[in-house]
Amino acid sequence: MILSPEGATRAIGAIIVPAVMISACAILLNGITIRYTAIDNLFRSFNQESFNLKRDRSSHDQLEQERILHLDHLIPKLLHHHHILHNVLTLIYLSLFVFVVDMLLVAASLSFTFLWVSYLVLAVFLIGVLILGWSLFLTVYELRSAHDFIQFELQVDCDLCKIKPPKRRDRGQSSHFTHRH
Repeated sequence: MILSPEGATRAIGAIIVPAVMISACAILLNGITIRYTAIDNLFRSFNQESFNLKRDRSSHDQLEQERILHLDHLIPKLLHHHHILHNVLTLIYLSLFVFVVDMLLVAASLSFTFLWVSYLVLAVFLIGVLILGWSLFLTVYELRSAHDFIQFELQVDCDLCKIKPPKRRDRGQSSHFTHRH
């Protein structure tokens, strides 16, 4: 089989698309892994602090009792964040696998002239994009709930979350500023 220049260009273009997605997945993996490790370290730190406070029960003052209760509430919440990010990492690795399989299917489709192979290549690629999209949705959910977790951990409400945008004025109303001539 002789490959024309146009066919070679199409083949290279078809192989590059999954390769770009693999690069995007690798970049996401890097960032999510750093976040996952930070949460893992925080989880271990809270767990160790809780263990140390509970171990020495003889000298608990009111502040230490409150800290134990606070940690008992924080640890399950932090574990929930850790679990979500674990699922995100699993999904990103799965999408990487799907994109590698798609690259192999692209290469195989050059050898076969069956129309169904082209549809299979497209379907596998879209499955990879859907898996990656779901992992991004879970990441956004985790980031949003992390903000609430930080507020709970610090036992303060975020004042910026409570600020409401100013009401828009009608054009017929005058402004606060008046010009004097």
